[in-house]
Amino acid sequence: MVEDDSESGETPLQKASVTPGYGDRMDITAALEELPPGARQIFVLHDIEGYKHEEIAEMCGITAGGSKAQLHRARLLLREALTR
Repeated sequence: MVEDDSESGETPLQKASVTPGYGDRMDITAALEELPPGARQIFVLHDIEGYKHEEIAEMCGITAGGSKAQLHRARLLLREALTR
């Protein structure tokens, strides 16, 4: 059982699930469009379409390590864009 917060009467889950206001919502589409093309392509192939780094490397003519590096870069840039 989840305990209530003594001050507000809300459970931690209720506090965490507060919906942000319209102006506070993250625009993932705009953030994706801001990514450099290579990073965006790797992010979409890996995190959205589910390809493995080896598959992406073969499709894009890069190494698996290059795919991993681009994905890391894309995630950092997205995190930065979405927290502004």
